[in-house]
Amino acid sequence: MRAVIVYESLHHGNTKRVAEAMADAIGADLVHLRDRRKADLRGYSLVGLGSGIYRLRHHPDIIAYAARMKVEPGARAFVFSTAGVAFLSGFSHRSLRRTLEERGLPVAGELCLCGHDTYAIFGLIGGINRGRPDERDLDRARVFARYLAGT
Repeated sequence: MRAVIVYESLHHGNTKRVAEAMADAIGADLVHLRDRRKADLRGYSLVGLGSGIYRLRHHPDIIAYAARMKVEPGARAFVFSTAGVAFLSGFSHRSLRRTLEERGLPVAGELCLCGHDTYAIFGLIGGINRGRPDERDLDRARVFARYLAGT
């Protein structure tokens, strides 16, 4: 099984740390969205897509990428994110999940972890979830990735 994890991480590097932990755990190729010019992911049987959550959605560029990427027939996907308010992931993952499902790409799992968030009103109070994702969060990401990869 070949796996790839495509991510966008802007403000604090929260999502990058999670993506790196998952990639290390399963030996996946790791691709920062800005480094990926082509959307050809053929050859991968497991495709992970993630970003921080902005205005209750994944970054628009990761959603657009999901809409145009080329994948191997029979491939599976997973969705991940970091967010100031992680318990809303069912709502905040909806757009990316729907995009993948409309393309016939089954979503095998979803993970949202708390991340340091200084966006909007949270910035006025110094942010929330300082120090997150922490090592426990990264361990959760590793376990999640291993489960999906079947290792």
